[in-house]
Amino acid sequence: VKGAIPQLPLTTLNSVVSVCALSVDLFRDPRDGGKGASRVSVASSVGLMNLVGCWFGGMPSCHGAGGLAGQYRFGARGGCSILML
Repeated sequence: VKGAIPQLPLTTLNSVVSVCALSVDLFRDPRDGGKGASRVSVASSVGLMNLVGCWFGGMPSCHGAGGLAGQYRFGARGGCSILML
């Protein structure tokens, strides 16, 4: 519990808020017809990923804005780009 409480604001800011803000900057707001990520979809994805991963001994993880910025910078523009990783 001591390690989980300080991690919550960090995870929320880095893996949800900043990812959504960056995706809207890069791909436009989904409410305006863009392909940016919504807060609900990113938060649900992180939560599901951590809930499923814990059953297989995985470490908690998140999407993080640094990964999105790096992939975009090196040419990743669509969903198929993740297959190259």
